[in-house]
Amino acid sequence: MRKLLNNPAFVGVLALAALVFVGWSFLAKPDVAMPAAPGGEVADAAVTENGEEGVDVSALSIPDALKALATPAVARDPFAIPARAETPAAEETAAVEVTERVRLSAVWVQGSAVYLLLNGRICIPGDKVDRFTVETAEIAGAWIGFPGGRSFLPVGQELAVKTSAQGLSTPLPQ
Repeated sequence: MRKLLNNPAFVGVLALAALVFVGWSFLAKPDVAMPAAPGGEVADAAVTENGEEGVDVSALSIPDALKALATPAVARDPFAIPARAETPAAEETAAVEVTERVRLSAVWVQGSAVYLLLNGRICIPGDKVDRFTVETAEIAGAWIGFPGGRSFLPVGQELAVKTSAQGLSTPLPQ
């Protein structure tokens, strides 16, 4: 193939063929021509098979059919944060049990300081992550305190605790 592409005659034939195909696509008429509406008018509304009302574009030219497309009156912002549902009353919240999770990904020591990677956040002993408190840390893992107890969390493991939703300072994500 490399020898053919180094041959100027072969490359010339390929270039000529490409020009012919491009020219043919511009000059060729489509097999099925769509009749244009008289006077460029927009077609009347028609009812489709599923019962929705729409515009009958079968009798329009392509540019007229594109103009007849309906755009929504209110544009939806794709970057807008959806509205949150209202938080339940305090009486309803007290009865709800929530499973909270914390994952210890890494522990490392720099000098006399010990750092932990909990739920993707860098912490030191004494820090709080959601309702969990880092009590102490060592290379093997950390002692994590939570409402109702404490537990040792080894590196690479996840701690899941069921607690009541009462006393949450911030609402949990739905």
